[in-house]
Amino acid sequence: MADDGGAGRKPPLRPRYRRPEPERPASRPASVWVVSVLLVLFGVLGAVLGVLLVRDAVAHGEEDEVVAAGVFAVLLAAAQVVSGVGVFAGWARGRVLAMLVCAANVVLVIVGAATDRVGSGQSWLAIAFYGALLFGLAGPKISDWCK
Repeated sequence: MADDGGAGRKPPLRPRYRRPEPERPASRPASVWVVSVLLVLFGVLGAVLGVLLVRDAVAHGEEDEVVAAGVFAVLLAAAQVVSGVGVFAGWARGRVLAMLVCAANVVLVIVGAATDRVGSGQSWLAIAFYGALLFGLAGPKISDWCK
């Protein structure tokens, strides 16, 4: 044991090294505006169409699976709107939610195309759209903004 002058104290611990993080940009980047507006716009559109689908399915006595799919579409669209607001505000969890919603939409489009529920042109357009949003969300400008 080292001579500590009889005080019985341990030497102070060194602080842990933390990699410096880049500061948040002073102004909102244009890519944040574009991605946020697209997420909110298409989320609201999806929510409106989902509500119309559910109302029509219930009015015509459709199967429960159709109503459940409509409710799921409304919930996914609502999550997309919330994620768009979150990205715009700079919330880290809003960005993560946006990436999850985009990935879920890509998976659902692929499943819909594989089961012949969605046309080929619609499938490629949706995959390209949500893939571009994912690419933008993973970019450094939006990543630095959402801290």
